[in-house]
Amino acid sequence: MVLVPAVIFLIVAVYLFIFQKAFDMTGLAMGGFLGVIIGSFLAKNSVDYWNGAIAGIATPLTGILVCILVLAGIFSSMMKTGGIASGFVWLGSQTGITGALFCTFTFIATAIIATATGTSIGTIFAAVPVFFAAGVQLGGDPAMLAGAILSGAIFGDNLAPVSDVTVISASTQTYQNGETAEVGGVVVSRSPYALLAGALAIPFYMLFGGGGTINTVLMENASANGLVMLIPVIILVAVAIYSKNIFLALITGIISGILLGLFTGRLGMEQILAVNDGHLVGILYDGVNSMSGTIMLCLSLFAVIGLLEKSGAIAAMTNKLLQGDKKLSPRRAEVILATGSFVCSTVFAGVTSAALILFGPIGDKIGKSAGLHPFRRSHIMSAMANSIPVILPFSAFVFVVMIAVKNQTAGDMITPFTLLTSAFYPWALFIVFSGSIITGWGRRFEGKDRSALKTLDTVMPTEEEAEKANGQ
Repeated sequence: MVLVPAVIFLIVAVYLFIFQKAFDMTGLAMGGFLGVIIGSFLAKNSVDYWNGAIAGIATPLTGILVCILVLAGIFSSMMKTGGIASGFVWLGSQTGITGALFCTFTFIATAIIATATGTSIGTIFAAVPVFFAAGVQLGGDPAMLAGAILSGAIFGDNLAPVSDVTVISASTQTYQNGETAEVGGVVVSRSPYALLAGALAIPFYMLFGGGGTINTVLMENASANGLVMLIPVIILVAVAIYSKNIFLALITGIISGILLGLFTGRLGMEQILAVNDGHLVGILYDGVNSMSGTIMLCLSLFAVIGLLEKSGAIAAMTNKLLQGDKKLSPRRAEVILATGSFVCSTVFAGVTSAALILFGPIGDKIGKSAGLHPFRRSHIMSAMANSIPVILPFSAFVFVVMIAVKNQTAGDMITPFTLLTSAFYPWALFIVFSGSIITGWGRRFEGKDRSALKTLDTVMPTEEEAEKANGQ
């Protein structure tokens, strides 16, 4: 019965996304807390029940995640307001690309925007008005253009250092000493897989994207100045890699982006923070406000995880997956990680952040039993959650794209089934990581100094070493 809160959350998610087409993160959070409240009536001891829920919310991971999401929201709002998308449209117009080339360009540009902003849904709503209508009038295939935008958004969702999926997939994985995986290290080590999957997707857009002639009127509002907003992204990634401190990286990226935006005229002081008719507006306020629903969703799901921990359900599920063995073979552990995140993402209608919050703690224990490095665990779970589940006909991402293109040219030609066959990147991501698990390509194990080793020899610390590290 301890699964009742999770089941109620799932019912609310399906009702909101599939039946009402209401893509509201605060609504999902409501479903999570509603499940926790209803579950309390089934508890043997109400005090223990709520202590478990509060313990789940009050973990250090929750605090880390909330702080990162707040800063990521501000950075994302800054990038969107700075008009990075218009810079890519200008670039496309200057190179004279049309049809299939414009469709390919749309995938690449959307991927860069999503990686820069860290918001997949925000990128979809920002990219569709910019690229979709223009692409159709430039001879691009509508289904392929929609699929290219969705693919680019998923690319960023899986790789961006400020994406909630990246942050959650990293933060739920710990070293043997209990410290969480560094977001910067996860992004760098994940890049080869993401880029390979992107390279596999590009030829399909080149072949099936369509053809046509360019219409310069569509590019009148595009500006090369928008490309300067790539500089804060580069600064953020560089600081994250050098300092291994995502908080410092985000703050540096925000400050440099605001200063650069003001200097180049991409931003005005009133766009940073202002009061309009008694209401706060601007990058700082919108950034925090945009993440409030996601933060509340995280809190509700961490409460559910706390209940699963308190009741012993997570331990029971982990033991079942381990089948009584203290250690798993690396390949078997990776198969479990991939299958678990894939199933959870499918069950939660492609809400990858929710899937990883719930499965992440289990994946952490499974991966540790095989000595897998936290980065490797994070990559597998994030990739499989962001693969086929996000393009299934009942996925939240599919409905978001359909809503975004509804009032656009040829928007009536987009259906959930056309997106299933035109969003090539999630398919490529599934193929890349399936091959990686089967062949062992990229598999790394945790060394005693947290280094990534290619072999399992002398990798795992003794129980005494682990306990000593935890005590320190």
